[in-house]
Amino acid sequence: MKYLFEKKYLAMRITIGFFIGIIFGFVMPGTAELLKPLGDIFMNLIKMIVVPVIFFSIASGMASMKDSKKLAKVGGKVFLVYAALVFVSCIVAAILTVVIQPGNVVSLSASGTFDASSVGKVSYADFFIGIVPSNIVSAMASDNYMQIIFFTVIFGFSLVALGKKVQNLTDIMGQFAETTYKMLDVIMNYAPIGVFSLIGYTSAKYGKELFGSLAMFIVTEILGCLLVFILLALVTKAYTGIKLGKLFKAMIPIFLNTASTNSSTGTIPITMDVVTNKLKLPSSIASFSISLGPTICKTGAAVYKVVLVIFVAQMLRVPLPLAQIFLLIVISTLLSVATPGIPGGGIATGAIILGMFGLPLDIMGAIAGIYRIIDIGNTTLNVSSQVFGTLMVAKSDEVWTPKQFNSPALCEEN
Repeated sequence: MKYLFEKKYLAMRITIGFFIGIIFGFVMPGTAELLKPLGDIFMNLIKMIVVPVIFFSIASGMASMKDSKKLAKVGGKVFLVYAALVFVSCIVAAILTVVIQPGNVVSLSASGTFDASSVGKVSYADFFIGIVPSNIVSAMASDNYMQIIFFTVIFGFSLVALGKKVQNLTDIMGQFAETTYKMLDVIMNYAPIGVFSLIGYTSAKYGKELFGSLAMFIVTEILGCLLVFILLALVTKAYTGIKLGKLFKAMIPIFLNTASTNSSTGTIPITMDVVTNKLKLPSSIASFSISLGPTICKTGAAVYKVVLVIFVAQMLRVPLPLAQIFLLIVISTLLSVATPGIPGGGIATGAIILGMFGLPLDIMGAIAGIYRIIDIGNTTLNVSSQVFGTLMVAKSDEVWTPKQFNSPALCEEN
C-alpha cells in the first residue's frame, strides 16, 4: 500500500503511468482517446492552482528579501540570466538547422484546420501596453500571466518598502504560499492517472505522424532542444559544481509533467517543489525566479521558432543570409518573452514570426497537426532552463551551495 499512497513513491507511480500510457495509446488508440477527459481533469487541477502559486509565491518571496536593493539586484540577475539562456538557445538552433537542412530533404504541404491568416502581424506597442493590467481581477480570471506577474512584482516591492508596517500581511502571504503548496500535494495524488491518460491520448492521436513527411522537422527541433539542454546543463555544472546525475534524478517529476502536460506554467508548483525541497534552494530566490520563468525563460520555444523559420525558408528554397539569421535570433529571443508557457502557444507565435519574415502562414496548418509532439521537447527544455538559471543565480548571489545536495546522505533522503 505504501507504493500506492506514500508521497516519496509518487515519482515512481507517475513514471509507471507515463510508460503504460504510451503502450496503451499504441495498442488501444480508440480507448485511449476516450480516456482523454481524465487527463483534462488533471490539467484543470493544475491550472486551478497556477494563479495562486504565481501571486503568493512571488509576493512572499520578494517580501522575504526585506531589502529593496537586494531585491532589485536579484531580479536583475534573474532577467539577465534567463535572457542569455534564450539567446544562446537561438544560436544553437540556427547553427543546427543550417547544418542539417531539414527543409531540403522533405516536401511539406499545408494541411489541417488551423487558420494562420487570422493571427496577423505582431505589434510590439500593443504587447508592452498589454503587460500592464487595467483590471487585475480580470487578468486573473483570463489567466493573463504576464499581467498577474506585473501586478505581483509591484505588490511585492510595496511589501518590501513598507517593511515592518505590514509584517502581518507579509506573514499571511507566506502562509497562503504554504497553503497553495499543500494543495499541490493533494492534487499530485491524481497525477499518475492524469499523466497516463494524457500521454496515452498523445500516442494514439499523433504517434504515426512521427513517420510522416514532417519527420525531419521533428527530428531537427527535438535534437536542437536536446543539444541546448546538454549545453546548459554543462554550463550549470561548470559554474555551480552540482552533480548532474543527482540533479537529473531530482528533476524527474518535472520531466514527466512537462512531457505529459506541455505546460511550463502548469509545471510551476512541481518545479518549485523540486527546487526548494530537493535542490535545497532558498525560497526567497526560488519563488521569484521559478514563477517568473515561464514568462521569460522559454528556451525551447525559442529553438522551435528559429528551426521553423529556417526550415520553411529551406523548403521554399529561399536563402537566408547571415544578417537575416541574426535578426531571426534577436526576434525569436524577444518574441519568446511575449507568450505565456501554455500548451499550444507556439502555434500562434510560429505564424507570427513566419509573417514577420514574409514566409507563407498556411504552412502552420501542417505544423499544428504535430505541434504537441515537438512541444514535449520545447516545454521540457523551457522548465529545465528555468531550474538551471535559478541555480546559477542562487550560486552567484552566494545564498546556496551544491555541497549539501551533492552529499550521499541527501541523495538517499530524496
